[in-house]
Amino acid sequence: MKNKVIFPLSVLLIITLGILTSCTKDEEQIKKWIVGTWNIDRYEQQNFDNGQLAGESESTDQGLIEFKSDGTGHDIGGNFIGGEFTWTNTDKTLSLTSGGGLTVYDIEEYSDNAFVFSITDIKGDNKDIERWYLSK
Repeated sequence: MKNKVIFPLSVLLIITLGILTSCTKDEEQIKKWIVGTWNIDRYEQQNFDNGQLAGESESTDQGLIEFKSDGTGHDIGGNFIGGEFTWTNTDKTLSLTSGGGLTVYDIEEYSDNAFVFSITDIKGDNKDIERWYLSK
């Protein structure tokens, strides 16, 4: 009788530990790719009114952003966030805190040498999208 109870509990414990450890590994891998100095190759802004593109602008060569392994960072060119910040990320979001304010960006794509993130501001039927393209 003991074996019938112990075996399912052991299996459940092993599965639970496997899930918890894989989440930790994923988070470590995610943070690892972002650490370093990135070129801000391009910045885009799009404005939509009632679902239609109403305006857009683009800037290139906007400086550098450094993401340090301790969760701090620096906007080297001053064109992005304007100085020092702290950061965290998942595979879907990048959270930056600067000057007491928190901004959460959507990560659209990433690899060891390319990174695209954006933020969307929705105002009724209108929305503004800002997007940054980074490379190492």
